[in-house]
Amino acid sequence: MPRERRHRGPRILLGIAVMIVLVAGGFWVLSRFAGGWGVPYFSFTTDRGSLCTNDFTGYHCDNVSKADVQWWGDLDLPDSAVVHSSHYKSTHDFNLDAVVTVPKADAAKTYASLRKTFGACQSGHPTQLDTTGLAQVCVMANDASDTAGDAAPLADTLYEITTGVQKDGALVIGIHEESR
Repeated sequence: MPRERRHRGPRILLGIAVMIVLVAGGFWVLSRFAGGWGVPYFSFTTDRGSLCTNDFTGYHCDNVSKADVQWWGDLDLPDSAVVHSSHYKSTHDFNLDAVVTVPKADAAKTYASLRKTFGACQSGHPTQLDTTGLAQVCVMANDASDTAGDAAPLADTLYEITTGVQKDGALVIGIHEESR
């Protein structure tokens, strides 16, 4: 009997250690993969490098990467483009807001690409971009101005793409897109 009592202490300690390792392993797996599983308040990184956080209705991303701005915004931006501010929210709908600057060397090509993708400038259309100090302001939008008529289906994405040129010739692009 005394011999069994001597081994009882180490067995209890070993059992406690095994339980601690199992619980710690579970917490490690949860903290490592919960964001990708969609668990609220856990973060994950998109395939294009943006850090996003889940909430109860979807997820949101602050400081969206240029690759994700291009992906979610359906835009072609040059390598020299710089994203200054951005936010993406996805629930059953989505919302993308970003401000991007393109250096003078790539400005004309980028502007032409935007015009081809989003259409003509709409004079007098309000914009979310602060256009103070910008010249040649152009707002391309379909939010309240779908001109396709009643026969054609409405676009599934509302957009407002605002461009303006800084004094140094750089193109500033304000992007606002959301699902209809």
